Amino acid sequence: MSELNRSSGPVAIMCFSDGSGGMEQDALKLARRLCDDSKIVLVCKQGSFLHELAQKYAGCFRCEAISFSSRLFSVAMLVKVRRLIRKHIVKNVIFFGASELKTLHFAFLGFGLNVIVRHGTTKSKPKTDWLHRHVYSNVNYHVALSRHLLNNAKDIVPRTKGVSWKIIYPSLEFLGQKTDVTKEAPFDGLMLTHVGRQARGKGQVDAVLACKALAEAGVNFRLELLGGVEDEDYHAEIKQAVDRSGLADRVMIRGHISNVSDALAKSDIFLFPSYGEGMANAFIEALSFGLPCIAYDNTVFPEFIEMGFHITLADDRDLEDLSRKLLASTQALGQEKEASKGNILLASKYFSCENERERWRSILV
Repeated sequence: MSELNRSSGPVAIMCFSDGSGGMEQDALKLARRLCDDSKIVLVCKQGSFLHELAQKYAGCFRCEAISFSSRLFSVAMLVKVRRLIRKHIVKNVIFFGASELKTLHFAFLGFGLNVIVRHGTTKSKPKTDWLHRHVYSNVNYHVALSRHLLNNAKDIVPRTKGVSWKIIYPSLEFLGQKTDVTKEAPFDGLMLTHVGRQARGKGQVDAVLACKALAEAGVNFRLELLGGVEDEDYHAEIKQAVDRSGLADRVMIRGHISNVSDALAKSDIFLFPSYGEGMANAFIEALSFGLPCIAYDNTVFPEFIEMGFHITLADDRDLEDLSRKLLASTQALGQEKEASKGNILLASKYFSCENERERWRSILV
C-alpha cells in the first residue's frame, strides 16, 4: 500500500518487556493487524523474546530493538526513542507496559504525539500521586481489552485532562475457520485442556485437584496442561500436586506448544480456573472452538456471560465448587457441547480481526 493511501500517520508500537507471555505476543499481533493501513515500527528490548519473534515478520513492519539497563528511568532509552521518533516521523505511539512510561514521557516531549496506553492485565497498586499525574499527562487514550480492565485502569491511573477511555477486544486469526470440534486423538476418554504459562494464579494446580472428583466418579479422562514454565517453584508445585493426587497417569504437563488450535480441536472441555485475567487469549480461543469452558467467577469471566457466551463459573477460588461444576459438566457433556456451539458465532463477532482493526483505526491520527 502506498504512503498516500495509508489511513494514519506512522505508528510506533512500543513494548520493552523481556517476558514471553500474552502482552508480548499481543504487541506483535497488533503490529501485524495495522501494517496494511499504516507504516508500523515495533520498538522492543534488544534480545528479548519479542525481538526474536518479530524477526519472522520483517516484511510487514519495521522492528527497532534498543538496549537499556533500568525500567524505572533510563537515559539511554530516552535518547534512543527520541531518535527513532524522528527517524520514522512517528505520529502515533501505542505503548504496552507501565514502568517505562516514566522515561517515555520525557522521550515524547515536543513531538505532539498521539499517545495511547494499552491495558491488558489487572493492576492493584494505584498510580495517582503527583509524579504519575505528570507522567500520564500527555496520554490521549487508555485502551483496555475488556470492561473489567477498563474499570481497573480508571481506578489505578490518573484521570488526566482530555484523556479518552476505550475498550478494544483482541482478535484471533483463526476465528470462524472451525465450526465443529472433533476428537482426533487416539485417547478415547474425556479430554480436558488448560492453556497458560506455568505461573502462580494461572490455575494449573486447581485444575489438577478438581480432576480428583472425576477419578473418584470413575470417569476415564486425561488433562493436558499446555504452557511454558515461567516460575520454576510453581512448576515444581504443579508436579507435586499431580503426584499427591494419584493422577500421574492422567495428567500430562506438556509445556509450550506451537499450535494450540490442534490441541483445542481434540479437547472436550477447557478447564481454566485462573485467579484473575484481563482477557485471556487462550480462553477466547477455546470459546471460538465451541468448547465447554469452566472458570472461576472473577475479573473478566462474568463479562463473557453478559456478552452472551455460554460458560460455567465456579465460586471464586472455591475448589470444592469447581470440582462439583466440573463433574456436572462431564455428566451432561452432550448438552454442554450443544449449548457451547453458539459461542463460535459470538466469538467471530466480538474477536474478529476486522473489528479490532477498525477500532484501532478510529483513534489513530
